[in-house]
Amino acid sequence: MEKKEILKTSQEYLAALKAMRPNIIRDRLLEEPYEDEDIQKGVNVVGVTYDQARDPQCKGHMAIESPEIGCVVNRYNHVPRTRQEMTTRLTMINCLTKQVGCVQRCVGGDALWALHVGTYRADKANNFETEYHQRFLRYLAYIQENDIAPAGAVTDGKGDRSKPPSKQPAPNSYVRIVEERPDGIVVSGIKTPITMSLYTEELIALPGLQYGKSDSDCAVAFAIPADAEGVERYVLGPDVVTLHGEFCATHGRKYLNKEGMVIFNNVFIPNERIFLKGEFNFAAVYADLFATLHRFSYTACKPALYDLMTGAAMLITDYNGTKGEYFLSNNSDKILDIYKTSIMVQAMQIAAIQEAKETESGVLFPDPVYSNMGKYLSSQNFHTAIATLQDLAGALPTNMPYPELLSDPEYGEHVRDLFARKKGVSAEDHYRVNELIRTFVASNESGLLQFGSKHGGGNKEAEKVAIYGYSIRKLNECKKIFKKMAFED
Repeated sequence: MEKKEILKTSQEYLAALKAMRPNIIRDRLLEEPYEDEDIQKGVNVVGVTYDQARDPQCKGHMAIESPEIGCVVNRYNHVPRTRQEMTTRLTMINCLTKQVGCVQRCVGGDALWALHVGTYRADKANNFETEYHQRFLRYLAYIQENDIAPAGAVTDGKGDRSKPPSKQPAPNSYVRIVEERPDGIVVSGIKTPITMSLYTEELIALPGLQYGKSDSDCAVAFAIPADAEGVERYVLGPDVVTLHGEFCATHGRKYLNKEGMVIFNNVFIPNERIFLKGEFNFAAVYADLFATLHRFSYTACKPALYDLMTGAAMLITDYNGTKGEYFLSNNSDKILDIYKTSIMVQAMQIAAIQEAKETESGVLFPDPVYSNMGKYLSSQNFHTAIATLQDLAGALPTNMPYPELLSDPEYGEHVRDLFARKKGVSAEDHYRVNELIRTFVASNESGLLQFGSKHGGGNKEAEKVAIYGYSIRKLNECKKIFKKMAFED
């Protein structure tokens, strides 16, 4: 007997969004936010994760039987228990990234994983006088039973970075508890930029930093419907207004990452949805668990982006006739310079899975050093890869005539001469390739990709701190070994 499947279609997902209370603001409140072109493109991205979970060709890596509810669910809403499940999860992310760019569901999925581990640790530290973990398991079952794609809200506004939350001139710089009630808490504050927050049914809030006792009101984790009373969601810029041409790739015309800002205005959180409340020593634990897991996800999506840039570099040098040695330069070496990061980051992914450890909550957790190193290498080399692709592509991607002129009876012949490169490659195909390269290296979306590679899941400094912190014993061992070699007979 086949297991029951709880797998919505993309249209059912969109219908659930449209049924929500309007609370999305651009320059004004949007009464019908899912008619907005840019938001629609974000919905399309998440929609792919729904439809492919139902597709027999993709179901193997997109869906899995849930041990919580005994039904087949979307893999994004499942917390891995084996190395094979971890590997398949990253296969899913890699495949999707090559289709739609940033898949956006990773943040919410990683938040679920972090809470599975963190809530158990918090309960154990509290001698199981709290029930955060059981609350979370019930919430996870709710997410699976309704096939919801939650968004993770981690990064606070932060205000003056030199001051802790309690010293901020604008207290709402951080999400914090402003009132405690017998049946729950009331929270206020800002989370930004929050991926997928504009097209989700549920928001999961986690602490973003380590807090001291005086800032214990910021040590809060909870989940809330995205249209709950007091929640406002703001569309963040920049607007992508150039991706409408006839030869624009599907990525620009159909798919887009549209970030949002979430403001909590005295929002009531019932006890059943609270997963941390004031235990300031665990704020850093939750933040670190999430950061490591999200950087682990980067070891799947970023190799996909590096692979795409490698393919772009190979194709454009082929079209332009600049393969191999060209103008005192070895372009094949430059292509390898892009591709090598894909290899290195994937190696970190494999190592992170191989060295994964079982947690007390019963799920696996990737090795923190290799997870952080994978993200660090990706972030360190991303801007260089962009620059190399710009170099190989030349100036054409940012200096093309309007596409309508290609078929214009008066001007078309001269315009098409501009694209006369490799024999057998049409002007239209050459235009399309250059347009997609422009999207990757010289558009508003390119800027978002570059900032995301730098700051998504934390910046390089945060990753270095994590690598150093988790490696301190190994580092001291290195020093001890060298000292022994130097001084012992």
